[in-house]
Amino acid sequence: MPPPRDTSPSAYQEVFVTELRARRDMAGLSRNRLAAALGCTPQWLAKVETFEKPPSEGLADDLDTYFQTGGLFRRLWEKHQEARKRGLIPSAVRPLVDAEKRANQINIYEPLLVTGLMQTENYARFVFSSGTRVDRTEELVAIRMERQVIFTKPDPPWLFLLIREAVIRDIKPEFQVEQCKRLLDIMNHPRVSVQIVPADAAVFQESGFQLLSFEKASDVAYVDGASGYGQILTEPSDVRRLAVVFDVIRSVALPATASESLIRTVMEDT
Repeated sequence: MPPPRDTSPSAYQEVFVTELRARRDMAGLSRNRLAAALGCTPQWLAKVETFEKPPSEGLADDLDTYFQTGGLFRRLWEKHQEARKRGLIPSAVRPLVDAEKRANQINIYEPLLVTGLMQTENYARFVFSSGTRVDRTEELVAIRMERQVIFTKPDPPWLFLLIREAVIRDIKPEFQVEQCKRLLDIMNHPRVSVQIVPADAAVFQESGFQLLSFEKASDVAYVDGASGYGQILTEPSDVRRLAVVFDVIRSVALPATASESLIRTVMEDT
């Protein structure tokens, strides 16, 4: 039986392997000789060339050094990594991830989970490990953490979060202190506002949603869906309707100071 081939190599991985084979052939090198020169095993090189294994960062750098390719393999590896990460994100969520990077204001209503932009690694790991892609948990956690770098940009977006009280109280005890501390820390950010929607508030919006505004583009909305099957809304009337829903929910939310006190109480009572 032939060895299993990666069923979804990126286009950049295909080019990486093509260049590797071509340059090895032009140099008249067997796999054994090239592997010896690079300090790896011929078995490892064979797995890369037959798509059993993806290329590594170290291999890319070693190939650039050996063949004097001016960073070609490194650039292909970086593009492959970007494509692979993007492929792990559900297709319906990709527009949201792209929009987050360009937005100057993000309004989020969360009825079920701590929003991804504020999750700790442990909380995110628990969320992904209970899903349908357990084998990709660590990669998905890394992607989620990378999305949070928007807060460290020189000009970060304004972020207004409305989150139901039950979400805070229902965090598993082993994550509760860490996750509550994360929320309290981010509430100190000058462009972040977190308000708790109390348990007795008459709010029956069944799904979470986000509103994203941009400097030079029309506002859009994202509505959550099961298993990543959410959708981006661009029709102005739809976006305005959700903006009204957000304002209605905000009208019954606790003020920021009271929300901070509630989160702190939950954390200290754990």
